[in-house]
Amino acid sequence: MKHIKPVFLLIVIMAVSINIFAQKEARDANYHFKSESYAVALKLYQKLYQYDTLNTVNTYRLGLCHLNSNQEPWKALKYLLKVESQFKQNAQFAFELGKAYLYNYQFDNCIASIQNSMLLDPKKSEWLQLCDQWMQMANQAKKLVKNPLDVSFINLGSKFNSEMDELSPVISPDGELLFYTSNQDYDHKFMLYTNNVYYAVVDDGIFEKGRKLAAVNSIDDEFVAGFSLANDKLFVQMAGYEAFQDIMYSDRNRNSFRGKNLLNESINSKSGEFAAYETANADTLYFSSNRDGGQGGTDIYYSLKLPTGDWGEPRNCGSNINTPYNEDFPVLSQDGNTLYFCSDNPNSMGGFDIFKSAINANTREFDTPKQLEYPLNDVFDNTTIAFSPNQRYAYVSALRPDGMGFADIYRVVFNNEDPSVKIIQLKLKTGTSEAMSDLVTIDSTIIVTAFSKSKLVFGTYTYDFSSQQATIALPPGSYTLVIKGTTIEDSEFKISVPDVPSGAKIEHRNWLVKVKE
Repeated sequence: MKHIKPVFLLIVIMAVSINIFAQKEARDANYHFKSESYAVALKLYQKLYQYDTLNTVNTYRLGLCHLNSNQEPWKALKYLLKVESQFKQNAQFAFELGKAYLYNYQFDNCIASIQNSMLLDPKKSEWLQLCDQWMQMANQAKKLVKNPLDVSFINLGSKFNSEMDELSPVISPDGELLFYTSNQDYDHKFMLYTNNVYYAVVDDGIFEKGRKLAAVNSIDDEFVAGFSLANDKLFVQMAGYEAFQDIMYSDRNRNSFRGKNLLNESINSKSGEFAAYETANADTLYFSSNRDGGQGGTDIYYSLKLPTGDWGEPRNCGSNINTPYNEDFPVLSQDGNTLYFCSDNPNSMGGFDIFKSAINANTREFDTPKQLEYPLNDVFDNTTIAFSPNQRYAYVSALRPDGMGFADIYRVVFNNEDPSVKIIQLKLKTGTSEAMSDLVTIDSTIIVTAFSKSKLVFGTYTYDFSSQQATIALPPGSYTLVIKGTTIEDSEFKISVPDVPSGAKIEHRNWLVKVKE
């Protein structure tokens, strides 16, 4: 009996401590939720949900944090359905539930829920227009998923991706640098995640680890905005003390950058500018802005360079490109003849989709835009696509179940396009790995045979003694190279060729063989 009181007191103390901790978590979660810092609030509501799965408000807000952030938005449905009975007459809830159904590819349930939302609040014209827009998106998504494009998505892994967002990949025209935006850094003083520009060097199709681009980053937010087809400028959107929602550029010198140069006032207005791309001869700049006088919210404009070197008065790209909704992130194809951009018009599958339009180089008129196919576009926001010089490969930011956190960077492989071929120059050597020497005895019978993974002969290659090598061309796959000749003992080794956008770089390999006695 003597031990009962101490144990009881310990239980009481623990219960009070947990309650105090939960109250602080709730205050912090509610603060970030009201500030629309959904990524921060999400982690706090997840902890609160573990303490109390029956708290209606916290469960509802946990669902909304999933819905309004890039953190597995499809999970919102689970939490919204759990509290649905408490909000049956709430039009806003019915609309949010409809979006959650869309993010789970439940199109009919999405449409039914949003229709219910319209019935619950039939008097607000703007509300009805928004609901109608999302129902059109659901119908468009339902149609497009029936005919998927033959592509493969390859997550670029921890070299690039984190538990947070990796967004807006842009690749340099020579294919040697890949840029993207990430908010993986947390500012403990201000309790928020900051966005920075990252880049990675590409060596023969293989990426080095992504790292911050010091030349353009600051303590504020910076976002990748675009590149120049002349291969000499990176455009960055700044959102902080130095400039707010303005575009600057940094000059490229091989794999380094210098300078932070704001574009002139013809481009950077009192409104927001978000993305920019420059033509190869540097005479035209395409950019997005939400300035007054546009077709809708954010529009795409172009500006011509004046004899003074400044950018001239911007011109709206017109109704073929811009709509009463939002168009953003202009990106030029490698040849400069196609404009890629995103739009949240009702023809999208959900939020923003990527479209493309052919450009008439003489008149600067645009063909009717075409929507990229599913799954390049899906029910989430799809804003940019960056093609490598080899059109078999592109890079996107996407929300997918195999992701590492929020939106991740993926390599997209267009399976119907021809893959890159790896060129290998194989030199046969004798001796040891520490002391190699060329073959001395000329043997015209030496043949290198490449066998595929299924043990079928892919190709045979003669060893050229004048150059002391065999030149082998292999597409992506796994192979066994078998080396035979009258003067050497048979040998073999395995080689794997990744499906990556290889450049013109030739791989040189040495292989030790044993000369017959």
